[in-house]
Amino acid sequence: MSGLPEVRLPYFTPAPGRPDFSRLPMAEHPVSVSDMRSRPSGFSLDREGFTLVEAPTAVRDFYDAGELTGRYCDEARALVRSLTGCSATAVMNAPLIRVASAAGDRPAGTAPTGDGAHADLAAVSAGYLLRRSVPAGEADELLRRRHALFNVWRTFSGPPQDMPLALCDSRSVAPEDRQVCSITLETSAGSTMSWDNVAYLPSPRHEWWYCRDMRREEAFVFRSFDSAREAQVPHTAFRDPSCPPGTPPRASVEVRVFAFFDR
Repeated sequence: MSGLPEVRLPYFTPAPGRPDFSRLPMAEHPVSVSDMRSRPSGFSLDREGFTLVEAPTAVRDFYDAGELTGRYCDEARALVRSLTGCSATAVMNAPLIRVASAAGDRPAGTAPTGDGAHADLAAVSAGYLLRRSVPAGEADELLRRRHALFNVWRTFSGPPQDMPLALCDSRSVAPEDRQVCSITLETSAGSTMSWDNVAYLPSPRHEWWYCRDMRREEAFVFRSFDSAREAQVPHTAFRDPSCPPGTPPRASVEVRVFAFFDR
């Protein structure tokens, strides 16, 4: 399979107790990252935990907050419904724009790339985050049904990408590879919220994939949590050593969508 045989992928290092995610040290480890385009059979949310899909968007400007919270969130919810067959969806967070560090001063309101193999939450935090995302009084009923959280991720800066996203086959991850951490972030309203996150420790068993030269019309969708199964998808940005010098920094958008199932 084609891919990148000599990538330095950032992993977290173990720490006692329940460390602060933002302060947990990282170290780069050499791994092979295969190109998803080299496997014609494709990928699925049920098997690996992630998929690459054609997902054209009507968004004209990803730096326009109105377009993101309106049109783009509607597109993300529709995409999750079509891929999973779920009966209802709810957006967990406002879409997040990330810009690679090569940009220097990033545009206001954007975040750096998500470096370090991680999940978006620990299973124990799913109920807390769901209750923050749905109207009061609906959470108890929704929590009694199967519910899952999916990340819809897209780069809009065009190919090639200097800092692509790598996704790990959830079947290659063992329980001992997980490090539960606390994380606290400031919300758009200026308040703070805290929950448990998962950092991943290196393992030679891990099977990593990325997509070379992603287009604006493509998107990753991957599993952050599923009440029907434990497997989550570790993911991290990484530097592509084959990317030509002078390539504009990668800019991407991600939004997390809860999916609710009738059974």
